Amino acid sequence: MFRRIFRKEYAKVVFSSEYIYGLASIGKYETFDIMRFKKIRDQLVADKLIKRKKILRPEPCTTDDLRLVHTEKYIKQIQDPQYAARLLRLTNNSLFDNSVLEFYKAVTGGTLMASAYTLKWNIPVFNLGGGYHHAHADRAEGFCLVNDTAVAIEKIRSLGKGRKFMIIDLDYHQGNGNLLYFKDDKEVYTFSMHADTWVEIEREYNKDILLPSGCSDEHYLSILEEELNSACWEFKPDMVFFIAGSDTYEKDTLGDMKISREGMLKRNLFVYRKVRAKNIPLVIEAGGGYGPDSWEVYYDFIAHSLRHKN
Repeated sequence: MFRRIFRKEYAKVVFSSEYIYGLASIGKYETFDIMRFKKIRDQLVADKLIKRKKILRPEPCTTDDLRLVHTEKYIKQIQDPQYAARLLRLTNNSLFDNSVLEFYKAVTGGTLMASAYTLKWNIPVFNLGGGYHHAHADRAEGFCLVNDTAVAIEKIRSLGKGRKFMIIDLDYHQGNGNLLYFKDDKEVYTFSMHADTWVEIEREYNKDILLPSGCSDEHYLSILEEELNSACWEFKPDMVFFIAGSDTYEKDTLGDMKISREGMLKRNLFVYRKVRAKNIPLVIEAGGGYGPDSWEVYYDFIAHSLRHKN
């Protein structure tokens, strides 16, 4: 009799076909590659790093989930397809096509599923979308209609599953939506390294680091290692959300950083290992990333995490 050996899972991946269809009918979405999520999924499967049946498939978040963060007036407004399209500067959206809102509900559902899974099993979970950190309680901003991270935090709190949270945001742009939403909340620590500041406020549990244009691998990583230090971890979060934006990559079509593909992986693994060394549940979200090469950066990160424990 042979004993069956199961490969230990070092990380999990969340993805839904709704991540594609949600914006596919709109046409060109600035320089954002709407097939980015599928490319990552397909390459992970092609490289035999994950089986399709092992991918976590979320349900869209509910309107009640949105109410945890967003105002009733705003939720009603974004249920109008044409209003939602105007907020995101999209064209060709019909009166009856609600795909824009459905996209954000699907991705937010992914962040909710990732949060629930990592809290239960303490295995890092990658949402192939998410990290829409510019959205406010009562308005959209920066192509972000729903703040999925804030919704997930409030959902966990409503279920009594966690109290203190840390958001590590390494997107090219400042996570201003999260910063403002949690500005009076002493149980959420916001950490953002960015080259584009959207708002400036004084807040006890916050680090905002403004980076110079053209930042190189060495310069960027030295700042990250210096700033994400032991003082941050004295906060002792129950859970960490890492917005691993790819728009600091040197090939990004909107950013102006000079960080190589190898440097991006080093950046992501530095944060990943810091969190895992402290045995804290971790959700990773894709964040921003623009142009045809953007997907490769997040793919590298996920692929490494599926292969290695750290």
